[in-house]
Amino acid sequence: MHKTYLWPALIVTPLLIGAAIYARTLFVCYPNGASAGHANGSEWCDSGAAESNATPPSATESTGPYPSECCVRELAECSLHETSAAQALQAGKSGAQAKKPPATRVLDDPDIQHGNITFTRGKEEIAGHLARPKIDGKHPAVLVIAGNRIGEEYIPNTCAALAKAGFVGLAPNIYHPIPENISPDSASKEWKQAFAKRALDDMQIMKAAADYLMAAEFVQAGQLGIVGFCRGGKLALLFAAKEDKIKAVVPFHPGPTTAEEIAGLKAPVQIHHGTADRAVSHTKSLELEKILRKQSTPVEVFLYEKLDHGFLAYTRPFYNADAAKLAWIRTVEFLGKELKK
Repeated sequence: MHKTYLWPALIVTPLLIGAAIYARTLFVCYPNGASAGHANGSEWCDSGAAESNATPPSATESTGPYPSECCVRELAECSLHETSAAQALQAGKSGAQAKKPPATRVLDDPDIQHGNITFTRGKEEIAGHLARPKIDGKHPAVLVIAGNRIGEEYIPNTCAALAKAGFVGLAPNIYHPIPENISPDSASKEWKQAFAKRALDDMQIMKAAADYLMAAEFVQAGQLGIVGFCRGGKLALLFAAKEDKIKAVVPFHPGPTTAEEIAGLKAPVQIHHGTADRAVSHTKSLELEKILRKQSTPVEVFLYEKLDHGFLAYTRPFYNADAAKLAWIRTVEFLGKELKK
């Protein structure tokens, strides 16, 4: 084959493979059509400079209630195939994006600093990715709860985008018991077992991450919000229902949630969902809105016409730059109104 025609094939073929795997993800997880990094606190991305004051304070271990158990095996299967799809798609996109970064990528913004940190839950060390403005002072903080491993670039980018908007963003690695060397293709049984172990301590890890932020010298005391994606969106709602320190909640296409699970939620909620979501139907968010209004929780819902699951994530097949920018403007305005008081 002549080299002039070879390079399109090298880019397009991985994209097609990624899309096929993602389609399989949707079928495996929802056959009916509904429903990271580890490093110490000194490794920062600051135009090559190192941040020296990132030693994390010890966080206390939570003994609070767990969320209701919900099909751990199926959740593991979905996250497993979602990871494979994102990796395949990112491999295909890497060449094209080297020339033109996604419109919502801000990881190289000169006004922020970000990197991997660790915090403690009891005697256990947990990894996370933290971003904050370079400007001195105290800033309101926001937890970022992923539906997948935090190494997928749009999660650190979400933290960075929060920092660009004047917040401190921290994504705790709630998937920490899952070894990085487990292959989705060859060790799915081991992966699922690790996932089941991890599913039991989500609330404790989020509590430890919140405590870490509240003790940090660059965080404004008492001003804490939470953003979550997919299953992470549901976890954000459950955590806010148990922790009154959370003052604002932003779930993107959250997993189905019952009235009992969020009965104590008082913090204002802003929901984002695509109307063509084949992983979690947008009708679930409309049902969630009714539940929240019935219990007098302030809520607003933004629907994005004809958009599928993960439209904010530029590492995913259904990324939509215009909708992602609009959703993010709405997100930071909402968080600013609730946290910058």
